[in-house]
Amino acid sequence: MNKTTKDNEKKWDKLVLSDVPCGRPKIDLTPKKAKAMLDKDGILGKIKNKKVLCLASGGGQQSIGFALLGAKVTVTDFSLEQLKQDKLASEKFSKDIRIIKSDMRDLSMFKNNEFDIVYQPYSINYVPKTDKVFDEVSRVLKKGGIYHLMFHNPFVQGSWKDGCWGSKWNKKELWKGKGYPIWQPYKDGYKSKTTDPSWNFVNKEGKVVKRKGPQEFKHTLSTVLNGLVQRGFKLIQMDEHTQNNYKSVPGTWEHYISVAPPWLFLWIMKEK
Repeated sequence: MNKTTKDNEKKWDKLVLSDVPCGRPKIDLTPKKAKAMLDKDGILGKIKNKKVLCLASGGGQQSIGFALLGAKVTVTDFSLEQLKQDKLASEKFSKDIRIIKSDMRDLSMFKNNEFDIVYQPYSINYVPKTDKVFDEVSRVLKKGGIYHLMFHNPFVQGSWKDGCWGSKWNKKELWKGKGYPIWQPYKDGYKSKTTDPSWNFVNKEGKVVKRKGPQEFKHTLSTVLNGLVQRGFKLIQMDEHTQNNYKSVPGTWEHYISVAPPWLFLWIMKEK
């Protein structure tokens, strides 16, 4: 690991210990809820007995969801504290989940064509380049297998500034009466200079927690799509995180995602 990755690992451990929402295991899941969370459109088909890799996916959320649907689950993450949540969830439901600490760019512990599904929630924006991740996913995924990838919408990444979120949002700074400020370069690998609002959160005790977030990087749409096509992937479906709530108060999260979808989701098949 390089210095940035090591620093991100430490920050993630601290976030989980501070009770960040994406580090809370979903111990209230049912198979029905798991299906709605992971595959609401039924793209994955029958999941039972399929080999699933939850990539850079610690936190006890996606892994236990797939386990409840009968999959043979492996989860990797570079944060040991995140992986502890997967262990907690597996013990809660008495499910067998293989848990491995690893950087998303190094899947050397897995065989070629080992998995039917690779499921990667928001994590690829924590590394400066996508190429090694895509190389490894292409290698370990079976032909005809599905890769689910979530990443930051590069066209709006950086369209907020530190301290704009929460109950005391700064309408003048954030909304400006016309739109959200896009001010950072559209360049692949560019280091984002803003703090994700997820790191200002309320813990389970109702206390507001503020933690410096991990370093994030921008990945342009052409880099992501071309990188996948060059490795023999075919796009099945693309989704966007948005909602029809434009009449909400400008500067709030509800209004922002009605104007600028922050995340994109790709469903991709490794061609036979």
